[in-house]
Amino acid sequence: MKDLVIKARYDEAAKEKILKSFEPLLKKCCSLYVKNSSDFDDAIQEGRIAILKCIKNYDEDSNVPFEAYVKRAVLNSIREYARKIKEYISLDEDLTEDGEDLYEIIPSEVDIENERIKREDIKRLYNAINNLSPKQREVILEHFFNGKSMVEIANNRRCHYMAVVRLKDRAIEKLKREFNKA
Repeated sequence: MKDLVIKARYDEAAKEKILKSFEPLLKKCCSLYVKNSSDFDDAIQEGRIAILKCIKNYDEDSNVPFEAYVKRAVLNSIREYARKIKEYISLDEDLTEDGEDLYEIIPSEVDIENERIKREDIKRLYNAINNLSPKQREVILEHFFNGKSMVEIANNRRCHYMAVVRLKDRAIEKLKREFNKA
C-alpha cells in the first residue's frame, strides 16, 4: 500500500484506486454519524477529501500503517461534518410509524422541583462524605459506590471484618446527623 500511496501523489489512477478501496469505510462511517440521506453524499465527499489529504501528507517512514492513518482521518472528518450539520429535531416532526409527534411522546409532567431537590441532596451527600474521616470515607465509597462486600474491604485493608463494619456504621451515623442538621 505504501508504494501505491507514493504513486498516487502524481498518478490520478492510483488516487482513484485508493479512493475505491476505502469506499466501504466511508459508507460505514457516514452511516454511523449522518442520518439524513441528503447529507450522506456530502459526508462521503468530506471523507474522500480526508483520504486525499492523507495521500498528500502521509509519512511512509512512520510506523503507522496507511490504512490506520486513513481510518482515523476519515472518522474525524465525518464526525466534524456531522457536528456542523447537526440539526434540532422539531417537536412537530413525525417520529413513529403511527405518525406520533415528539411532543406526544414526551411526558408532559416533568417534575422540575423534585429533580432540583434530588440534585441538592446528592450534592449534600457528597459534601457529607468528604467530611468523614479518611478511613470512613474509604469504606463508604468502596462498599456503596464500588459494590465491594465488607469481607473484601477487610481483606484489602488487612483488618478484622468487624472493624470495617464498625467504621461503616459510624460513618452512616455521621451522615445521618449531617442530613438531619439541615
